Amino acid sequence: MKKILVITLFAIACTSLATAQDPFQRPSPGPERAKLSFLPGEYTTESRLMPGPMSGEGSVGTGTESISYGVDSMFLFLDDQSVNPAFGKYRARGVLGYDPRNSSYFLNMYNNFGDAPSYKGTMNGDTLVLTTKVEFQGGSFDQKLVWYKDGKSLRLKIYNDMGEGSTLVIDQTSTPIPAEGKK
Repeated sequence: MKKILVITLFAIACTSLATAQDPFQRPSPGPERAKLSFLPGEYTTESRLMPGPMSGEGSVGTGTESISYGVDSMFLFLDDQSVNPAFGKYRARGVLGYDPRNSSYFLNMYNNFGDAPSYKGTMNGDTLVLTTKVEFQGGSFDQKLVWYKDGKSLRLKIYNDMGEGSTLVIDQTSTPIPAEGKK
């Protein structure tokens, strides 16, 4: 009887060890990353800068945007290039992902003006909403990015709050580049 009990306990222990999750197992991208699946692609962009202190009378810029999966599909990499009358040439790179420890999305951007904002946020339905505090010499302001699919295009709206309420400053439409037009 003792022998059967020892064998049974040994079998249960081995089964438990075999089915236990490996603590060093690499995570999979998960459902949160899947919610970002509307973003990857190659796009032409049209960015409307609204009239204001930073953009004067407002203007329209054009450019390209590439959003692709990277690092075993755990992140999205962004590459933006555009030209507009208010700011001239603009280039930016970014990393977008989901942080399961904080249950939030993040975006770290780096541009040719030397800015490096870090955003955090959530999905509201099928809309990605990210926020940050932008620091500059002499002050700061809150910034919100609202990103969503609009038909076949992407829309990105950027709002700044200088302490008097949120104001739309950039309204960007990203249109997919047809397969025959890609490099």
